[in-house]
Amino acid sequence: MSNDMQFKKQVEKLLDQAGREHASKHQPSKANRYVIGVTGGFPFQVMYEKGAKTPPNIWCLANVADHVTGVECEIDRADRLRQVPGQYGRHSALEQMSQLANADLAKFVPKTLTDVRAIIDTIKALSENS
Repeated sequence: MSNDMQFKKQVEKLLDQAGREHASKHQPSKANRYVIGVTGGFPFQVMYEKGAKTPPNIWCLANVADHVTGVECEIDRADRLRQVPGQYGRHSALEQMSQLANADLAKFVPKTLTDVRAIIDTIKALSENS
């Protein structure tokens, strides 16, 4: 197994520990869908791209990016969706997630497990304070 795939498996393990599987389930080879939050807090939906041909992107609501520093991130605005008829315009796994499908999103590209933990810890803190 390549170092890249080993890292992706480690990211997946951290996300598995941090959240529960989203009702729309994981995609076997492309993406995992999660709900992460603290008991009684706001549940944040998160999508993780685990495919062999993509970076280990972690997608969540754009406001999370305001609280995470030092992790590569791109904001993907909802106003660019469906500009071509019949095409969603994002990873198809996001379209099945009610909170993420039509929202402004942050797409994090973690390089280390510390980056992943920072994203997860921020989501949990925001969940607790929402």
